[in-house]
Amino acid sequence: MTDSSLPISRSRRVRYRTLVFGAVRWAVVGAVVGAVVSAGLLAFWPPKPATDTSFALGALVLGFGVTAWSTAVGLGRTIEGLQARLDVSSNWTEASAREAFFVLSWTGTGWAFAAALLSVAFGV
Repeated sequence: MTDSSLPISRSRRVRYRTLVFGAVRWAVVGAVVGAVVSAGLLAFWPPKPATDTSFALGALVLGFGVTAWSTAVGLGRTIEGLQARLDVSSNWTEASAREAFFVLSWTGTGWAFAAALLSVAFGV
């Protein structure tokens, strides 16, 4: 018997489906943002600098999202414990931070991808 033959629980399938749906949804939102930013920059610059700038902004959002997400995963429980120990009332939680940076990461991915596709479409 191998690990791949083990059945996946229903709750795990629902969780994966939710994560995939969320990733696709935010990547599409990011793609729209990337296309709008690229089109907006075309009013001021030629196609190559416009799409390059839009790609760089999308990559910046992606990089920040991934870095902050990994920090939330690595230090989240420590920060929550420190807040409890210091009796600091804050609405910050590890789960909410992970969700926020998940959104930023996938939005940046869609943004950068759309800018790259527009660059190819413009032939630059």
